[in-house]
Amino acid sequence: MNISKQVIILSAERTTNTPEQNAQVTEILKGCLLDCNIAFNEAVGVFNNGPAEASLVAIVNSQTEIEVVTDFAFKNFNQDAIVLQDANQEAHLITKEGTTERLGRLELVSKEVALDKGSYTLLNGQYYTTIPRKS
Repeated sequence: MNISKQVIILSAERTTNTPEQNAQVTEILKGCLLDCNIAFNEAVGVFNNGPAEASLVAIVNSQTEIEVVTDFAFKNFNQDAIVLQDANQEAHLITKEGTTERLGRLELVSKEVALDKGSYTLLNGQYYTTIPRKS
């Protein structure tokens, strides 16, 4: 998968769920994306040194697809935040409250850098995290 495309990284998991419940909601999220013909790859995500959780990296090709995936995350799966990498390859943390934080760019990094950063996505055996752009 080319992580340089416009993508949204999201999860359906909640820390309050059992592992079985998290597996079930992840399958439901996959089905929602498939029903909307939105391509995705399975990944593992870690946010702020929290627990690793099943994540999806959805390839979004239009504003409508961005809105659909965002709605799934916040309205259907009660997520706190998603990461959107836009067409300019700028990554943003978007919260359910609607705030947006510029994170930089999603970049391929070593496992050590990813673990040190504390927030990363493991996709196809490779670690990605956000690196601030140099001014």
